[in-house]
This record gives sequence, structure tokens and C-alpha cells, in this order.
Amino acid sequence: MNRLELQGILAERGELRYTPAGIEALDFVLQHQSTQSEADMPCEVQLQIGCVGFGKIAHEMHRLSPGVLLQVSGFLRASRRGSRQMKLHVTQYIEV
Repeated sequence: MNRLELQGILAERGELRYTPAGIEALDFVLQHQSTQSEADMPCEVQLQIGCVGFGKIAHEMHRLSPGVLLQVSGFLRASRRGSRQMKLHVTQYIEV
């Protein structure tokens, strides 16, 4: 299974672009901060993750301004073939 749900602030948003197949695509960065429990101890989590949305997601999200709080879900995939860098491919989102 490869499924991720994350809530965070839209930190950066790229320009709407098109894939070679003509599909809308949008790269953005989600900034997350929370406190989790690990080994019965609080664990502070702060991260930024690169994300991408395609089609309807890209079309809708390109209108959002940085700073908006989002809850996203999707899957992780290598950012490039053969790369160890991961990118979150967003398949659903809601403004929180």
C-alpha cells in the first residue's frame, strides 16, 4: 500500500504547466508541523514536502494562494526515474 494523508500550509506554488501529453500539472510545497507520539514520548515534526497535482487537481489548486491550510491525500513516487527523492502525488485535497 502506498497512501499518504497530510495536513499543512501551502508554502510555495509553481506555475500551471502542461505535460507532453497535454495534461495540466502543478508543483507545490506543503509545510507540515505537528506533535506525534513515539515510544510514549512527544515527537515534534516539522517538514516540507514537494508535491504535484495533475488534471483537475492542478487546475483547481493553481488558484490557491500560499498560506492556505490544506489536507491532502495521495501517493509517494520518486521525483525522477532512478532518484531517491520522493514527491507526493496529490489525488485529493480540501481546504481546512
